[in-house]
Amino acid sequence: MKNEIKSLTGLRGIVALWVTFFHFSYFRSFWIQSVNGKGYVAVDIFFVLSAFLLAVSYSGKFHHLTFDGVQRFYKKRVNRIYPVYFLSVVFIILFIVKDPSWSEFLVNAALLQCFFNPNYSLNEVYWSLSTEWICYLIFPFLLWSILKFKINSWFLIIAGLALRGIVTYLPDMYFDNAPLEIDRSSQYLDVVFGVSSLVRTVSCYFIGIGIAFLPEIKIKKSNFFVYGVVILSFLLLYTARGLFFIPLLSAVIIKHLYSEKRSFVKSFLETKVIYFLGNISYSLYIIHYIVRRQKIVIVDSYHLNNFLLIGFSILLSYFSYLLIERKVKIFKT
Repeated sequence: MKNEIKSLTGLRGIVALWVTFFHFSYFRSFWIQSVNGKGYVAVDIFFVLSAFLLAVSYSGKFHHLTFDGVQRFYKKRVNRIYPVYFLSVVFIILFIVKDPSWSEFLVNAALLQCFFNPNYSLNEVYWSLSTEWICYLIFPFLLWSILKFKINSWFLIIAGLALRGIVTYLPDMYFDNAPLEIDRSSQYLDVVFGVSSLVRTVSCYFIGIGIAFLPEIKIKKSNFFVYGVVILSFLLLYTARGLFFIPLLSAVIIKHLYSEKRSFVKSFLETKVIYFLGNISYSLYIIHYIVRRQKIVIVDSYHLNNFLLIGFSILLSYFSYLLIERKVKIFKT
């Protein structure tokens, strides 16, 4: 894989900030809320980006699976996601949740939320970390199978879209059928419970891997094509069912950002502010909802208060990035 691609880091920042505003704020303006209120689809972009980068990073390493190679992959994934995550779980158990149970702690510590009743989850965003962790576990074997059997990229993309199409029709599948203590989302494709949420993640992984391995199509004035994809993605947020195509369109944008081609989109995502948000995006994704749950009121103005709390979340995430993400490693790799 190439050295760090700043525009892809910047994309993470934009996506994390979108999720943050989605959880914090509601806007009366149709034009603003139609975008802000679709922030849950930003998680799908995270999944696609993760799958794309893993595919291009390990395509040369997983032609032949070895115990050492798979073990090294798992250790890197644990080092990437677990320190901030586990400390957040401990913090919530110690200081936020009243009368936590050992079962809640163990389900969350093991990242198994997608297999259990949503009541077990300690943070609303943990479902996505759980499903992505399961995808990490199967990824070496999935990629090896794709490479060994030369599975066509278009087949992966179509399979991903097919899974995305059925995910809202799947029945609830998880252990413990106790009544839910949280509200079920009524929004299209906002599936965050049980095995269905894992299917949602796998569908994005198929799309991300498929686009990663798809031969580059030469298009005249390709920058204008990318601008068109960005504009189309934005316009689809104003439709009821257009969100279905967001992972696919985001994968096309990611492939462009990964290429050597320059564009306004790439330049924007490489700016210092956006790149900074990208670096702290993982901590922000976890921390912002912990701050949100406290319902802190600093000023009477609803929007100003939310902006201040988002700023506070960014500040905490910066320190989390410096002191935990960059410093704490569970395994030597």
